[in-house]
Amino acid sequence: MLAGMRMTLAVVLLALGCSPGDPPARYTTGAAASVDPSAVELIVLRDEVGGVEAAIAPSKGGELSGLRVRYAGRWLETLQLARDYSPREGFGGKGPLLWPATGRNFPPDLEDRRRAGESFDDGAYDHRGVRRPMPIHGFARDLPWTVEEISSDAKSARAVLSLADTQATFEMYPFRFRCTVEYAVLEGRLELRYAVTADPGNSEPMFFSIGNHVTFVAPLVEGSDPERMVLVTPATTELLKTPYGIPTGEAQPAPPFADGMPLGEHAPLAATSLTGYPPGRDPEVEYRDPAGLSIRISHSASHPPSPPAVLFNLWGDVQGGFFSPEPWIGLQNSLVKREGLVHLDPGDTFLWTVRISHESKES
Repeated sequence: MLAGMRMTLAVVLLALGCSPGDPPARYTTGAAASVDPSAVELIVLRDEVGGVEAAIAPSKGGELSGLRVRYAGRWLETLQLARDYSPREGFGGKGPLLWPATGRNFPPDLEDRRRAGESFDDGAYDHRGVRRPMPIHGFARDLPWTVEEISSDAKSARAVLSLADTQATFEMYPFRFRCTVEYAVLEGRLELRYAVTADPGNSEPMFFSIGNHVTFVAPLVEGSDPERMVLVTPATTELLKTPYGIPTGEAQPAPPFADGMPLGEHAPLAATSLTGYPPGRDPEVEYRDPAGLSIRISHSASHPPSPPAVLFNLWGDVQGGFFSPEPWIGLQNSLVKREGLVHLDPGDTFLWTVRISHESKES
């Protein structure tokens, strides 16, 4: 009987393209549920050798729901509120896509309306004589995405999701479109490969800003001092904003991030909008824990907009336990000012890739 079981197992392994002595696959896909009672369905991609595991939530804006890395022999979650969709007020952490807007869009008479008692948690903009609502950071993060593919092979583990226009999106954004994102874990890193296609039937170029509000825990390693978390980036320029977050059109030299700035010196919940990266080099930041774990983010785009455009938007509160080094190609108030926008002709496709990797130098 035991010999028969061994033969059956061997037949199954051969059918899967394996032999009984093969090591476990490096790249795998799986399924999980969020840690809260809602049990949101998640896709899990893992690189066992490279020590990285991504969780994706198709029904929650297709967002990056968790990002675990291997550190000191154990799996460590790096995202704020990872895999947790418990009801809460305010920002939900994780890594949502920001599209077709980054930040808020404000009315031209904002100050008068604020004095009259209005608040602007969302926003709106005018296009061809029509006033259209636009939620803060756009609507893509609030909609369910369709799963197109989940697969793995000897090179990577992947999941492809898509989002297309509907009548509801058309009321906010008068363009037909198709967005896809391919999540891929490979060689110890996560890549988010976005593609935005303007429908050939659009009557004019489609405009948008894009970003990802990826938010990490602070500190990354339990027991580290969050105020000694350091951010390093070669950005040379900071784009200035009003206290209410509207770009003024002015710029100043960036804070001294190139040499590494302790994030305990970064004003809590104040956005620092960075640009001016060296030519020929992808914009990047490195988020370092004093215990020796670092997260590096870089990104590249096929159609960069004309300046001014924010390429990383830094926001968070390390004393409060989180920090967001957000990769952007956009600008706050971009739909109103028509600045910091990608313009995509009917039928064209915009490509944007975000790369996230980690490095351990254990003390």
